Amino acid sequence: MFEEASHKHKLRMIWPERPGYGLSQECDPQRLNALDWSEALIQLADHLRLSRFSIIAQSVGTVFAMAVAHRYPSRVVGPIYCISPWVSTVQANTFKWTRRLPANLISKTLSFALDMMYLFNRPDTTTASAENLTLTKADAINASPFSPSSLTLDEENAFLASIENDQELSTDFPPHRPLRHMVRPHHISLYLAMNKQRMQEPYHTGQLGDILVALEKYHPFGFSYSQVMVSVSAVWGEQDALLPRRSMDTFANQVRDIRLKILEGEGHDLVWKEGVMTWAIRGIGERWRAS
Repeated sequence: MFEEASHKHKLRMIWPERPGYGLSQECDPQRLNALDWSEALIQLADHLRLSRFSIIAQSVGTVFAMAVAHRYPSRVVGPIYCISPWVSTVQANTFKWTRRLPANLISKTLSFALDMMYLFNRPDTTTASAENLTLTKADAINASPFSPSSLTLDEENAFLASIENDQELSTDFPPHRPLRHMVRPHHISLYLAMNKQRMQEPYHTGQLGDILVALEKYHPFGFSYSQVMVSVSAVWGEQDALLPRRSMDTFANQVRDIRLKILEGEGHDLVWKEGVMTWAIRGIGERWRAS
């Protein structure tokens, strides 16, 4: 879905997985920090022979993106595009209740909660017979969780009702109108299947690591956003339930060179809104063509 937008603007998008996500190795949350991960990202860039690159970051990913820009400013082509950017909870004075709890208690509580989410979302295989477990190659393809046949028409119709018609908009952020969802009608089956598969897989190690990094429970970020010299373009939804306005005030006051867009009526899911991703991807494309 995002790949189509990147091809349109002649960009190559790479989505490196942080520890605990996808096929990446797990990492003890006590050892995970943003500055160390920036080293891993630079190793990946060197392996791919990328001397310079641009960054799009979403939510907690902002911490890791800013860490890369802080440690390797010459490698990052600005601006960094931050979507619903995360801010230090200590400096923004948010999530104060978490500071009263020891890190190991929060870790155990979050791990249990994520395990319960996985338990209740995984498929029921207890009634499967031996015959059902014997599949031909064609059967396996048809039974794939990414197959449209594994989804009901009701799911697709419900999702279709939540998005607008496939038409071009004259601006990224049209006034007095909700942003259109990134998923186009011909991608709905894939999107729903991917989301269902994601909920069925135990990605709790990655989520747990992200949460503990975000809350700075084991160690602080190790740097301040004010130390980052690369420019930043950010977008935030005024109805974001995770990031209150004071978080954005802190973010705007810390970053040296920033352009911040505030979108009325939008929440924390801006990464799935086409106007937002088009804004970021096109901006990067224009920057590279101009260089």
